[in-house]
Amino acid sequence: MNVNAAIETDPREATRRTPDSSTAKTEAAVQRLRQRLGGGIGSGGRFEHRDLFIQAGKGAHVTDLDGNSYIDYMLAFGPLILGHAPDSLMRAINSSLATGTMFGAACEAELLLSEEVVSVLPCAERVRFTNSGSEAVHAAIRLARAATGRTKVLKFEGHFHGWLDNIYLSVKPLGPQGLSNAPWTARMAAGQPASVVEDVVVATWNDPKGFTDLMSSYGHDIACIILEPYPTNNGCMEAAAGFLELTRQLATQNGSILIFDEVVSGFRLALGGAQQVYGVIPDLCVFGKAFAGGLPIAGFAGNLDLMRLLDGNQVTHLGTYNSNALCAAGALAILRELKEGNGMVLDRIRDLGLLLKDGFNRVFAESGVAMCAEGPGSVITVFAAPTPPTTYRETLSHNARLLAKLHRALLTRGIWAFARGNFMVSAAHNEGDILETIAVMSSIVASGEIQR
Repeated sequence: MNVNAAIETDPREATRRTPDSSTAKTEAAVQRLRQRLGGGIGSGGRFEHRDLFIQAGKGAHVTDLDGNSYIDYMLAFGPLILGHAPDSLMRAINSSLATGTMFGAACEAELLLSEEVVSVLPCAERVRFTNSGSEAVHAAIRLARAATGRTKVLKFEGHFHGWLDNIYLSVKPLGPQGLSNAPWTARMAAGQPASVVEDVVVATWNDPKGFTDLMSSYGHDIACIILEPYPTNNGCMEAAAGFLELTRQLATQNGSILIFDEVVSGFRLALGGAQQVYGVIPDLCVFGKAFAGGLPIAGFAGNLDLMRLLDGNQVTHLGTYNSNALCAAGALAILRELKEGNGMVLDRIRDLGLLLKDGFNRVFAESGVAMCAEGPGSVITVFAAPTPPTTYRETLSHNARLLAKLHRALLTRGIWAFARGNFMVSAAHNEGDILETIAVMSSIVASGEIQR
């Protein structure tokens, strides 16, 4: 079996995978990979679909080595806002390759991209670029600590801010977590030193009293409050009315820096991210994923007073590959296409996602299965419970086994979504994809397969 051999069939015309489809070539390639790649996967986040081996992607579809086609709602964990290999991105990449990939100095793509980002993010007067969201978070926290002279960070339980030791805490901890209204700061992985918990305070999302009490106790020691303004890591959980405004109010009162982690929500909920949607402006924000259509570039942005601390390396932010010409050119192409027609692309993505959400909820209601779908459209979550949660702890009462069986049932029928129930929608999806997905969901639920 030659895994280098291209599939002759266009991914959009390949045969949709069914439970009876052959996966022999895919299984063989995965076994070879496990002999050489640590853990058999390139990222721990791929564990639930570790038996997939994708050969090609175009638009909203991918094809595996056996020629099985999938409607893709993973979108490489969210970055592919325009789908796989959009023409505008391919042209930008090819043009950049003709002049060089990176220079270790300023270039035109970096300049133009900086101007575009500052023009659309409400909090941005200056911007810096990184290679990943995790790096952007790390830089933003460092900047906040330098600006305030404080060390403590307040985060919310269940919010994900990257995998680096100093903030990979209380997302989905395996051990004790404390009371729901007084969460402990819990490490997430072997190898994290115990000392990382000392500078992080954890609050409960959508609990204004608990959050206010924590800020009363620790506020003058808190360098920054960091949060996902529209959390998705444990499912779509919109902020309760007034809660984002409260984070802004208490940050200002206590002299803390408010950081919005818009790695998922930025350039997906709206051009200006959740800060535009909700009208709550942070001091700093971090962004990535949809911003660059799959290229390794992210960034952080904020007001002039904070970002000026980068002048003369007063606060150090380094990175050999930062805003390299190739990635900057690709991100510029994506951002310009998203801006066309005052964000018409994002409006269409939202409408398709809402169609998917409504279709799922109709299926669940008609079948009587205890499931529901929630989300703003550009991303939705299927929850294994009759009503959506508002805090991380509420997800612990959901039927995780049912959700895992649903993920597998969808995958074997050519629908690729997040194992945790998220569905990301792109500009490449169409109504036919949405209706087919709803029909597949209906057939799975009607069969009783996932309830057994």
